[in-house]
Amino acid sequence: MAVTVLAPDSTSPLVLTCEHATAYVPPIYENLGLAPEMLLDHIGWDIGAAAATEEIGRRLDATAILSGASRLLVDCNRALSDHDLMPPVSHGVAVPGNAAIDAGERERRLEAFYRPYHAAIDEALRASPRRLLLSVHSFTPTPLFGRVRDFDVGVLHDDFTDLAEIAARCIERQGFSVRMNEPYSGLDGLIFSARDHGRRGRVRYLEIEINNRLLCDEDAVRAVAARLSGALGALLAEDSCASF
Repeated sequence: MAVTVLAPDSTSPLVLTCEHATAYVPPIYENLGLAPEMLLDHIGWDIGAAAATEEIGRRLDATAILSGASRLLVDCNRALSDHDLMPPVSHGVAVPGNAAIDAGERERRLEAFYRPYHAAIDEALRASPRRLLLSVHSFTPTPLFGRVRDFDVGVLHDDFTDLAEIAARCIERQGFSVRMNEPYSGLDGLIFSARDHGRRGRVRYLEIEINNRLLCDEDAVRAVAARLSGALGALLAEDSCASF
């Protein structure tokens, strides 16, 4: 499936998205030339992010939209002009199936997975009054290069600093260690999907990044999602400004 939409008829002011929900690659692509275990590593998807998104959506009765293919096949959190949209190399790992993509193949991937995903988000934002679009991701605590990431949750933002600060406080109250614009910065344009849909739909937006060491099994995911649901509920209650 190109996209999964959960609770499409929800009237919650919150819409959740998960751009890197799965490591799935259709059989015709032969794992893009990678060993299966490589696809299941963090280069192929955001480990635990989909399960956390689904559980938060269930707890808050919010619409949740999940991508249907590996970020290596086509990255739904990248603009069409981004060089990492169909990356030939990811975190130092060569992706043979992306080494020579012609215009026809590029269009096939966009039509099959990218455009349906983003159309579903636009539809969800039109469905009923919305106040917050939240993109959910996870990050590896031990990147290939750079220092170890020793925090729990990152709140990524560009335009909505005040909203991000309220979100960070609400998440911290749930016992998480939080960083602003880490491990990536929204100020560097690294929250493409949330920003693109938020601006087009005139809905405020943020992205959160969860340390994937906290999402190691189903029980852990449920525990983290319960706490984040509490934080998001508090955010929606505390943040009274509904305008873009």
